[in-house]
Amino acid sequence: MHLRGIQHEINGHMRQILSLRQIFWIGLALFLQCALEAKVHVVQKGENLSLIAAKYHVSRTAIIKANNLTNPNLLRVGKRLTIPEKGTSQITYVVKKGDSLGLIAQRHRTTTSALIALNNIKDPSLIKVGQKLKIQTGKATSGKNRETLLLSSSVRSALNKISVKGGKWKGIVIHHSATTVGSAKALDNFHRNQRRMQNGLAYHFVIGNGKGMGDGEVHIGNRWKKQLDGGHLKKEEWNKIYIGICLIGNFQEQRPSSKQMNALEGLSRHLMRRCGLSSSKVTTHRIQHKNHTVCPGKNFSISTLKSRLN
Repeated sequence: MHLRGIQHEINGHMRQILSLRQIFWIGLALFLQCALEAKVHVVQKGENLSLIAAKYHVSRTAIIKANNLTNPNLLRVGKRLTIPEKGTSQITYVVKKGDSLGLIAQRHRTTTSALIALNNIKDPSLIKVGQKLKIQTGKATSGKNRETLLLSSSVRSALNKISVKGGKWKGIVIHHSATTVGSAKALDNFHRNQRRMQNGLAYHFVIGNGKGMGDGEVHIGNRWKKQLDGGHLKKEEWNKIYIGICLIGNFQEQRPSSKQMNALEGLSRHLMRRCGLSSSKVTTHRIQHKNHTVCPGKNFSISTLKSRLN
């Protein structure tokens, strides 16, 4: 009797263990089912792809691609749509009539600057119907993250160590060297010895083009390190409040390189953040000093830069 009682108790424990295992596996199955169901949307009356994409925080194009939709404007009520994973992935988008970079960026939860950089677009106002654009879908890249992506860690570290005079700087002026070859060292030598500037290099920053400096290389001048007035504008009162950035190159003859534009965007973002400036305060020598110069040349597009910064 005693042995039978022990056996009966053991059997009871075994049934309890099996019961707990069954509960675990049933629970896991239900969890997986819910997870899978969360990736499927049943179209309701009055819904369209844009509304559905916004609901799940994914792009309209990503849903079209995931479901092989041939006519995304014709969604029937009750249709089951697979919702792609939230995150980032690269897709190809074909520009349609009425599209602009701003609209495309908004629709795909990215930024105009990200589209311009990814597709090496020279003039964002001249996208064409039928043009194919690469788009990094998912969460839009913030300005701070763009700065991190576009500037090397060594440049960012050096910039962050500089104590910026609060309220001193009111804008950023872009220049070109008007030479196909050049460097910060050569410009410093010219300004110091030929133009007799006590502080040498007239600009706060120089960005190379691969001919004398690395392509996209950012040189931080002593004027910025020591927060000194610039020497890049004719009026002294302007030099006291405007940051000068010079890109090596003659942009009357060619465009700045994509690496130069990326470095310029990253540097401008940093300066805007540190000095509390908006993109409206980024300008060129020619715009700032009308009828005085063509600098930075007809092939430099300030509208492209501002599109990237907005």
